[in-house]
Amino acid sequence: MQRRFWLPAVVTAVMVTMGTGCGDECVDQFDCRTDKGPPAAGKQWTCNSGTCEQRDITQGPDAGTEEDAGTEPDAGEGDAGTDPEGCTSNATCGLTETCNTTTSTCEDSGFATPVATTSTQIQAVRDAADGALDPALPIEGAFVTFIKPAVTGSNELPGFFVQAEAQGPALFVSDATALAAVAVGDRVSFSVSSKATTGGLRSAATVTGTTVISQGHPVQNQSTATPAGLAVNRSADTSDTLVNGLDSVESELTYLTGAIAAAGSGIGAGYTGFQITTEGVIAGTANFRLRVPTTLATELDLIQGCTFTLNAGPIWRFDAAAQPSAFTASELTLSGCAAPTFKSASATSLTELVLSFSRSISAASITNAPEQFTLTEGLTISEFRVEGQRVILTTSEQTPGTTYSVTVANTVTDVAGGSVASEASTQTFRGYRTPAVLQLTEVQPNATGSGSAKDLVELQVLTAGTTAGLILVQDSVTANPGTLASFPDVDVAVGDIIVVHLNPVDTQENPFRAETLTKDEAPRSANPTHYDTAWDFRGIGTNAITYSSRIILVQDAAGTIQDAVPFRTTGTPPGAFPGHLQAIQAAGQWLPADCEGAPCTNTSTPSAGDVSASWAGIPNNADPTSNSVRRLSATDTNTKEDWAVGAPSWGLPNF
Repeated sequence: MQRRFWLPAVVTAVMVTMGTGCGDECVDQFDCRTDKGPPAAGKQWTCNSGTCEQRDITQGPDAGTEEDAGTEPDAGEGDAGTDPEGCTSNATCGLTETCNTTTSTCEDSGFATPVATTSTQIQAVRDAADGALDPALPIEGAFVTFIKPAVTGSNELPGFFVQAEAQGPALFVSDATALAAVAVGDRVSFSVSSKATTGGLRSAATVTGTTVISQGHPVQNQSTATPAGLAVNRSADTSDTLVNGLDSVESELTYLTGAIAAAGSGIGAGYTGFQITTEGVIAGTANFRLRVPTTLATELDLIQGCTFTLNAGPIWRFDAAAQPSAFTASELTLSGCAAPTFKSASATSLTELVLSFSRSISAASITNAPEQFTLTEGLTISEFRVEGQRVILTTSEQTPGTTYSVTVANTVTDVAGGSVASEASTQTFRGYRTPAVLQLTEVQPNATGSGSAKDLVELQVLTAGTTAGLILVQDSVTANPGTLASFPDVDVAVGDIIVVHLNPVDTQENPFRAETLTKDEAPRSANPTHYDTAWDFRGIGTNAITYSSRIILVQDAAGTIQDAVPFRTTGTPPGAFPGHLQAIQAAGQWLPADCEGAPCTNTSTPSAGDVSASWAGIPNNADPTSNSVRRLSATDTNTKEDWAVGAPSWGLPNF
């Protein structure tokens, strides 16, 4: 059903171009057919200046005939706005046509305002001064190209984008009432009563008289498709158009292919931005980034090296930076990402096994779990589920402590379609035993040695058990670098201390020896970086702590956070920091649980940084004798008061 909201402001605007205003008997030909019945033979209804008129049906030469441009008809294609086999909906007609489902023909919509005039009206709003507009400025017959949803962790207003022609101009509309009345593909009219500019992006802040003229138009088709839409392929456009010419292309619907040129970083609260390269922009730049909600970046596992296609998304902006944007997985197509690797397998109960991968796994690729995941020692699989980078298998009952192995077939893929790497496709695990529970007690986030970070993290055992499957994480497992350390299978006792060495010296001449049998298995006398009173574990590769505002946490193989602390420096926290803080607050690992009833952000009162423990003041180029940030008491209140910077006590109890 078409939605029509004939409010006074838009009626006044429409009177200028459509006739007698409240006396009009139609908006389009559908009104005429509904009110007056079928037209006479050989005639069709049209709506001309608000009045229903019958006109002769005219038939042009078919595409591909000798009277046409002389070309044979393409297989499966017809004229740019006409389905040669008959239309089934407005989506199969040209933008300014509607489908007569009775005759299966695309007909001129009969809307009086030409699209060029609509573009002029959109530009008039863009050019207007910010603030109230008196009189309100009309926009008649624009197409809704994209809906911008609310995004978790962001205070940006949702809204929708409109334009009338493929080359723009376009406009963002943030009016909540209008947003509730429209959908992508609608052709709409409204009057703009106030205009705003935020971060360089011009928008209609308040509109009245929102009227949906027709629905379901193929706006998100490429402008060169059949039928043609409004998405322009800008893959070959250079920075002169996309960055230097941002004033002209902002808010326009775009199709874009390219590659992720750098790791993601904050680009406004709740969002992650990725420098990208395309055919026309051959070098990554901070002024040209793909912008997506952080939750979507995590869901799709976007990383440097992936190639992407933005199927149809708006060009957002912040000042001079162009930010083509996607908000859902259907708007991005990925390929060419690094192949996912099988990292570990850990039993989390006698009948559950968790497999961890380097990338998010596609549940759709798992079509026969018992054949794609092969277990030894007679273990069988009855069910599975996928949670991001983890696959959880339900197994027959395991024998505690028994060594098993699991092999993953290369038919298991990540969300971008990459197959699990054939090398290291097998991991061993032991039948379920009770996992240890750990607590963070000391952190050195700013250490260096031989030109690279040599950070340290100390933990104390609260509950005896195995450390198999436990991981040490910065921010979240899906962040970069994410997992700092995967703990070895060691049976630890209550009160034991563990020191994790991140990016330690580990050469053929001076190998790092992780301890799995006893705490002095690698004695300090022969290993000067070790602590004979603690278990010395090694981090993953060169992963180290980023000395800014960060979350440090430890979690078990089931994904349950055992302990987490948000730390801050004196600088502005990264854009993703509030979201990571909110995650540990929601898990019950940090207080306050919010910031005066609202999510903690970098601009809330108190701010995300205000409620975090401070590790500011730790010296640059720190070493194990330098000040660290330490837990002060055995009582864990999950607040910033539990922590302070002071003299280190590695391998020894803090209290």
